[in-house]
Amino acid sequence: MTTPYDVIIVGAGPAGATAAYFLGRAGKRVLLLDKEALPRYKACGGGVSASLLKEVFPFSFDSVVETTVRFVSYVFQNRTVTVPLKNNTVLTVMRDKFDYLIATQAQVEIRQETAVRKISESETGVTVETNTGETFVARYLIGADGANSVVAHQAGLRRGKRMAAAIEVEIPLTPAMRQRFGNKMFFIFDDVLFGYGWIFPKKDYLSIGAGAFEPRPGDVQDFLQRIAKKYDLSLENAITKGHPVPIFTRHEKLTTERILLIGDAAGLVDPFTGDGIRLAIKSGQLAAQAVVAENVRQYARQVFWKITLNHTIGMVLSRTFFQFRYSFLRLGASRPQITAAFVAILGGHISYPALMMRTVRKAPLILLMLIKQSLLNI
Repeated sequence: MTTPYDVIIVGAGPAGATAAYFLGRAGKRVLLLDKEALPRYKACGGGVSASLLKEVFPFSFDSVVETTVRFVSYVFQNRTVTVPLKNNTVLTVMRDKFDYLIATQAQVEIRQETAVRKISESETGVTVETNTGETFVARYLIGADGANSVVAHQAGLRRGKRMAAAIEVEIPLTPAMRQRFGNKMFFIFDDVLFGYGWIFPKKDYLSIGAGAFEPRPGDVQDFLQRIAKKYDLSLENAITKGHPVPIFTRHEKLTTERILLIGDAAGLVDPFTGDGIRLAIKSGQLAAQAVVAENVRQYARQVFWKITLNHTIGMVLSRTFFQFRYSFLRLGASRPQITAAFVAILGGHISYPALMMRTVRKAPLILLMLIKQSLLNI
């Protein structure tokens, strides 16, 4: 058994790496474990807010930026509406490079290819047994090991968790594809209820994906194939990655006395956009602050007020939007302020409650415009 650590973090994705970074800066002795060899590939759209990264981290991400997004295209009912973005606000990244950059900026010990097999908790700390036969001890344990978190399972947390589904693939970018997609993010709303497809540009690849909150078997796979066919994109020989998307409900417990869940392990994925990177970073930062303060309950409170309360409103908006998505898109897709609100959400600069309050104030006008739009389509 090794000398005790202050904190063991399981999972070196953006949540775990962020927690490690801030704990290392605070002078804590931290062990960061990951079951894969780093950097490890993860299929992901990789859209992230440039302003969020500047606000949270004091180091540059320039070396891992794949593309600066200039336009957002919304596709619905065989229409494409394209809106320009201003001020280089949205970037795309490859997750292997992005996650690894944060992890290597952290002043912590990193163990690769080390999977957790068993954890046990006492009044004074947590013991972690790994596949390497080693046992590690720490005062606190942070679970950042994804939607199917071993830490959550072992700690008896999130047993009633809900899952959505997503499927993604990345294909090499040809010159013709670069001209068509090179600086645009596509959001595709046809064919799947309570979900959408996407095409995100990278430096050398296109990330293509589909996700749904309540899919039937085969739905997202079929949707992905339809997207590829629609845009003449060959998926032959491409490796398709399916994965669960965790959905947090406010009734779930995310902590014990010594264990905290963050990122996907906590189900902290945006219920409207499906974005996980922003909330992974946010929850990692909040967990680090709580551990430094020796107050796990602080983390639970902060997650409620800063993330999950927002989730509740976001879920209501998500269901409303997807139920009437064509009406909303016909009304708002071409409006720059709608895309600006999306970018603000991606950067964490506006909450869903604030967005809903704006919507409520404008509800009569929106209703009249929807009626007008419906009459024009008769």
